[in-house]
Amino acid sequence: MNDYYRIRDHCREGLIRYLNKACSIIPKTEYSLTLDIGCGTGVPTLWFADNFPGTITAIDTDKDALEFLRKKISDRNLEDKVRTLCISIFDFKPGPDHFDKILAEGSLNVTGFEKGFKRAIGILHNGGYFIIHDEYKDHNQKCAFIEANNCKIADTLYLDETIWWDDYYQQLENEINKIKDPGIRNAFKNDIKEIENYKINPSPFRSMFYIVQKL
Repeated sequence: MNDYYRIRDHCREGLIRYLNKACSIIPKTEYSLTLDIGCGTGVPTLWFADNFPGTITAIDTDKDALEFLRKKISDRNLEDKVRTLCISIFDFKPGPDHFDKILAEGSLNVTGFEKGFKRAIGILHNGGYFIIHDEYKDHNQKCAFIEANNCKIADTLYLDETIWWDDYYQQLENEINKIKDPGIRNAFKNDIKEIENYKINPSPFRSMFYIVQKL
């Protein structure tokens, strides 16, 4: 499983430049409390640790992914900066208005956009930032929903399907094709299916960063 996570992390880092660009309007000078919802193995989590002062709470329900993240945190001596919790956003109870920044890299697609959004906004400070990366589908409805819930969209960043191929799936396919061990290759069966689906119809593989500020 570690080989699986290591390869996917390596490929996932190709998309970090877009997180960096999306977050460029967010002030980086003040100590802050950040929450990463559905952090997985924590590629964006560790980017935040490198780029923003303060502490990060990274939550996910995948125990194996969190264990891999904890090893990376230990290897980089970031235990005082990043803590992990195996819990869902709906069971996590930090209290209202607790965090200054919240990151949801794809996790609202799992929770349901509106349900996950409302839960996150409830634990975000007024004036705080909610960084959402989600599929482009229903973009106009999402914008209307965000603005109807005491928030404004400070900025957006659109990633078209060619970005997803050039900066992620192509490299992932190349790495999978190098694998000789059938057990390790089998761990990528869902990824292989995603790549096949992309080749059949790439248009659903568009996404959007929403930089949301709570009013």
